[in-house]
Amino acid sequence: MNKKYLILFLLGFVLIFFIFKTQITDFFNFLKLNFNHIQSNIYNELNSLKNQSLQIKKLKQENSFLKNKIAYLNSLIYNCKDFEQLIKDSNLTLTKTISYASLPDFSAIYIDYKPKGKFPKGLVYNNLAAGIVVKGVGNYSLAFLNSNKKTSYTVYVIDGNNSIPGIFNGKINLIKYIPKFKNIKKGDLVITSGLDGIFYKGAKVGIIESVKQTNLYQEAKVKLFYNDLNPNYFYVVDKFDKIGKKEEGRDGIKKH
Repeated sequence: MNKKYLILFLLGFVLIFFIFKTQITDFFNFLKLNFNHIQSNIYNELNSLKNQSLQIKKLKQENSFLKNKIAYLNSLIYNCKDFEQLIKDSNLTLTKTISYASLPDFSAIYIDYKPKGKFPKGLVYNNLAAGIVVKGVGNYSLAFLNSNKKTSYTVYVIDGNNSIPGIFNGKINLIKYIPKFKNIKKGDLVITSGLDGIFYKGAKVGIIESVKQTNLYQEAKVKLFYNDLNPNYFYVVDKFDKIGKKEEGRDGIKKH
């Protein structure tokens, strides 16, 4: 009996299929078309999300690059502002590089500075300590950049409100003779002290990279601000005096 009903059901299904064949085919085609459309939309959305993710990553990289550029430009602006005031307060002479003094040594240069007064003299670039002028050579002068082992001048390591003295040594970029009982650390700012009569006080030298303890003193490695691979022009610190008496010598005694 069940077999008879099953046969009748199948015959009825076949009959209905042939009667509504067109409608059924159209229905399945409709489903297929919509499925392909949905599949295509999902694929496009996934590609769009992927592209947006790549774009966001690219924008983040560009944003980081621009932030670094802005920070660098701000540092130059602040240095220039400081330097503008220093030019007003100090007797600085603009000079340019003539040539290297002795290749392949890139740390000694001749500059277009007519010798006058005593040596050594500070060499600055946008308020960054760049080296020292050591002697006159005809109408020009010989200068040693920070990368020269003979370059030396007094500095302060700035720790908060404390100015801790030391002596910068070129080439090795090391500050020696820092008092042992003073607290200095990585990241502290280093400036010229002006106490040696070579620089004015406040030309920026660099930041502390590491500190080493010796028997009597501390020594500190410095990351320099000035890059002396392209020495173009500088200012020479001719004279300066904290109380504005330019006729006074380095010892503070008036010259007549």
